Amino acid sequence: MLELLLIACLASPVGMVIEEPPKHEAAKVEHPKPEKKRPSVAVPEEPPTAKEKAAPVPKSTPKPKPAPPAIDTKRLAEAEARAKRLTSENAKLQEALARKELPTGGEIRNPAEALAELREGNRRFVEGHRIRSLLASQDPDLRQTLTKGQAPFAVIVTCSDSRLMDNYIFDQELGRLFTIREAGNCPDTQGVASVEYAVEHLGSKVVVVLGHTACGAIKAVAEANGKPLPGNLWSFQAAMSGLLETTHEDPNETAAEHLRHLERNNAVRQAQVVLDRSEIVRHLVSIGKVKVLPAVYDLATGQVLFLELPKPAKAGESAHH
Repeated sequence: MLELLLIACLASPVGMVIEEPPKHEAAKVEHPKPEKKRPSVAVPEEPPTAKEKAAPVPKSTPKPKPAPPAIDTKRLAEAEARAKRLTSENAKLQEALARKELPTGGEIRNPAEALAELREGNRRFVEGHRIRSLLASQDPDLRQTLTKGQAPFAVIVTCSDSRLMDNYIFDQELGRLFTIREAGNCPDTQGVASVEYAVEHLGSKVVVVLGHTACGAIKAVAEANGKPLPGNLWSFQAAMSGLLETTHEDPNETAAEHLRHLERNNAVRQAQVVLDRSEIVRHLVSIGKVKVLPAVYDLATGQVLFLELPKPAKAGESAHH
């Protein structure tokens, strides 16, 4: 009886134990599969019409530049007039100051005074305080006076280089310097004749053969190293004959330093040429009325270096060129 009761309990739905399925065997949720996209059929574009082809492609319009400010012509004219007035007034003030500071010394009577005047004028030029040369273009009376004659106290034999202006370098007004310019400051026959004219007929007291730094003529002769220069440039070599051979070149010096030595030696040699080729000049030197000396102008500083006087050439000794 008991066994029947137990069997009945086990068979009863109330007593049944339902086991949960394992997690890995959980029911899978089925999602609907996405439908395959059908390829789109390309619709051919209609070709552009002739009118559309001819139509220009529109370009981006650049931003307009701001217009320049309008020029006030009246104010500009007033400014120009004021500038001219100030320039004229400044020129008059400079002339007045120059006249006030103008040396009061009288006539230059001998070579020593002439050389002293050149030294003093060059000092003013180096210091940027020119006096006499400011009168050259501002004094109509001086120009009228010079139409009656000239009496330059010094002869300057210098290079044709555009950076050399002896009236400025020595701060002298019109009529005081007799200038002879030849490239390389090498006076030819006419140059020597011009020196004679100045010392004998115009009363010049000193002859300065003025070389300068960075001289192109001397550099050309040095770099040619004996080979003839083209065209008429060979005349520089003829005028400076013997310069390279008589200028010692130190192996420790630079090319620029050697050029400076050549420039000094050339000034000395050309000053000697004037004495060698002119009996008139030699005579005036011998009686103390004229002095001939070489010098070199420094382009950077503006200073003139006066060198030693050349010794008089001996009788029968030939000139350098």
